[in-house]
Amino acid sequence: MSRHNTVLSQILKLLSRHEFSVLAKKHDGQRRCDAMNRWTQFVAMATVQLTGRASLRDIESWQAKSI
Repeated sequence: MSRHNTVLSQILKLLSRHEFSVLAKKHDGQRRCDAMNRWTQFVAMATVQLTGRASLRDIESWQAKSI
């Protein structure tokens, strides 16, 4: 079975995860311990941006349809 990368994973490979972590630690404020980590939050926001979602309601309805 062949394995194919998604377009999103190909775009994320262009970003240095190490540099992202360094910048996140440098600019990190107080966060709840149960909050998403910075990388997960970034990937979620990138997905929303790339899919052209316009509002929180749009994101929520799109998520409900994809589950």
